[in-house]
Amino acid sequence: MAADDIEYSAKEVAAHNTPDDVWMVIHGEVYDVTNYLQDHPGGAEVLVDVAGRDASEGFDNAGHSEDASEIMAAYRVGKLQGGPKKSTPPVRLSIGVTMRKHDTAKKSMKTLASIGAATAAVLGAVGLYQEARQRGFFAALPKLPMPRRTQGLGFLEGFLIASAAFGIASTILSRRLLQILHSHPSFMNYPSHIKLPKRANPELLSQGGWLHPTTFQTLVLVKKDLVAPNTYRLIFQLPTPKSVLGLPSGQHVAITAIVDGQAVTRSYTPISNNADLGTLELIVKCYPNGKLTGGYLANLEIGDEVKFRGPKGAMRYKRGLCKRIGMLAGGSGITPMYQLIRAICEDQRDTTEISLIYANRTEEDILLRSELEAFARKYPKNLKLHYMLDKPSPDWQGGAGYVTKEIMAEHFPAADSGSRVMICGPPGMVNAAKKALVELGFEKPGAMSKMSDQIFCF
Repeated sequence: MAADDIEYSAKEVAAHNTPDDVWMVIHGEVYDVTNYLQDHPGGAEVLVDVAGRDASEGFDNAGHSEDASEIMAAYRVGKLQGGPKKSTPPVRLSIGVTMRKHDTAKKSMKTLASIGAATAAVLGAVGLYQEARQRGFFAALPKLPMPRRTQGLGFLEGFLIASAAFGIASTILSRRLLQILHSHPSFMNYPSHIKLPKRANPELLSQGGWLHPTTFQTLVLVKKDLVAPNTYRLIFQLPTPKSVLGLPSGQHVAITAIVDGQAVTRSYTPISNNADLGTLELIVKCYPNGKLTGGYLANLEIGDEVKFRGPKGAMRYKRGLCKRIGMLAGGSGITPMYQLIRAICEDQRDTTEISLIYANRTEEDILLRSELEAFARKYPKNLKLHYMLDKPSPDWQGGAGYVTKEIMAEHFPAADSGSRVMICGPPGMVNAAKKALVELGFEKPGAMSKMSDQIFCF
């Protein structure tokens, strides 16, 4: 059967996601690029990172040589079920340059070329006129007014001056065009030193999307990484690369599955949000005796389908909720905190001050450490971070022991009308923290948390 006739499901493509077996989808066409990894100009890692997934958006954001389509054609193995009938031709103009920039550059080049040509013509004509007049031709005609340093220039000198002027202008234009062409990195690969700007449209975080509040829908698992003892980062693929999850900041999703013949449902807060188009990302600690975690999520394999429903939860964060937030997280309870930290730090108009106390047993149990420390470093006015470990190593520089009333009094904001505290973690830690916070002057929360509570428990 010809490749044009073979169709693959998203699940079948997702199964090919290892460094030794790399498939991807670009505009509805399925490619096996395993044998192209070492030859790819952007490096093998760029392709491995999107293995088993739809890479259309990243492909369109990159530039390719004129023979790119011929190269890709050699690795095509079929098409995606339900994909577009015709593939969109790749963008070949430049690396990361939009059509508008390209058109502007073309207009600038034409304009400068016209000016250069006109300059050359005028200077050449002037030189020719002066040379002819010096040799006795057109003696009756008046002598052209010339600067003292240029009087007596002949045709040859005029031509050389025009050439030099045109060459300088061309060099300036070439450098400008190269700056435009290289203003963005290669295909789906952004250097780590680039500081991401704050999000221009934070309202995106509150808009609806793929999630349905009452109906469970399935997503395919495309990546699974062990990030800490018994803790996995799970990445699921939304229906299209531009699909929006539809999860307001502070809310969570429900997962359901049949485990040992029984339906089990649990709630989890994604660390991705509506700005992460095309994906749903979770960090889940899988307990050996947990019905859904140990009995289901820990055993998931790439390509498996998982049922989701949402959004759920009483918290729907919006800018201006309060001036200061004290956050207490234990273990995997960091996930709802991280979601709010992202929303606040990435919103250029949000001046909320966060003081996070993050408690774990050991240093290796700290989740999202690099991401949290990056936010604290880039946005020090928004986030202050304090770790607590039950069993620290001898060289540990952070806090040690349990989170006490004194620790919270030191790091959390005072209990006034502009302050809130949010808690997520093991039940013992949550109950002890609520009692201590009430003693520090915060209002006692009800049995069910509400957004108006001064102490909110996820």
